[in-house]
Amino acid sequence: MKKIAKLVASSLAAVAILSLNSVGASAEWKKDNVGWIYSEGNSSHITGWKLIDGNWYYFNSSGYMAYDTTIDGYYLNSSGAWKYSDSDLIDQELIKNISIQNPHFYIRCYGDDANMQNIGNIFQSEINKLKITNSYEMFNVNNYNLSITRYGSGPINITIDCTYKMNAQMEAQLDVKARSIVEGIAPNSMSQVEKERAIHDWIINNTRYDQSYSIYDPYNTLIKHTGVCEGYSLLAQKMFTIAGIKSIVVEGKADGQDHAWNLVYIDGKWRHVDCTWDDPVSYRDVLQYDYYNLTDEEISNDHTWDSTKYPEAN
Repeated sequence: MKKIAKLVASSLAAVAILSLNSVGASAEWKKDNVGWIYSEGNSSHITGWKLIDGNWYYFNSSGYMAYDTTIDGYYLNSSGAWKYSDSDLIDQELIKNISIQNPHFYIRCYGDDANMQNIGNIFQSEINKLKITNSYEMFNVNNYNLSITRYGSGPINITIDCTYKMNAQMEAQLDVKARSIVEGIAPNSMSQVEKERAIHDWIINNTRYDQSYSIYDPYNTLIKHTGVCEGYSLLAQKMFTIAGIKSIVVEGKADGQDHAWNLVYIDGKWRHVDCTWDDPVSYRDVLQYDYYNLTDEEISNDHTWDSTKYPEAN
């Protein structure tokens, strides 16, 4: 499988996700019959996002604090605070930007859990987590460059440059074509068990393994009817999702080689489905069920993976 490359360099980050000043010495909370406001310096109240005593708050155009609501994708509790960690911030900003194939974006970390020595590790850890919870989006990252800067004891600035396997147009075309196929082979009148089998069979009957090892994305796997294991599993993930079937892409090894396949939640249980290995390289089309809906124990005869990261299939 192709690995996501990472380069840590040093550069200037001029733009932040949330660009706000620290609390000033003359800052003060005030409450009236409408709600809480926050004044600072000569201003009677502030508006927008504000970092106060380690928590983020949002103040509307009239200066009143928002609470029990979501602003810009961040939930503010009954006290009005978004209590965050740098891991949470990185996680949210990564999926938000990668979902729209943003090639260049910034993250600014203010929390106490990150420093210049461990921020790269935190970033990679969040990438690894999102590859499980948001497989389809994260596997679309071809590579990324990560630049980290900090001035004194101020916030840590992260600049991310990404390239993607599929652009927005390719993904839109994939979505239309995959939905059309799923509607034809796995209509809503079918049970989830029947839909799962129909999708498994369609992929195997319409795809051959890419022996040039150059096609990793689900778009080209579908359009060209060929791909490596990553292409098979991501196409399956896309089609399962359209059919309303929960699934995950698993990274591991098969016979000692890097490999990818799916975990599918079917009939209240997780099961392993390896479309690639059910489609052996042959001069003719072969449809097998040797790696269809297997338990952890059954597939572990020749597949290995970090079982602590994935749901149990027992």
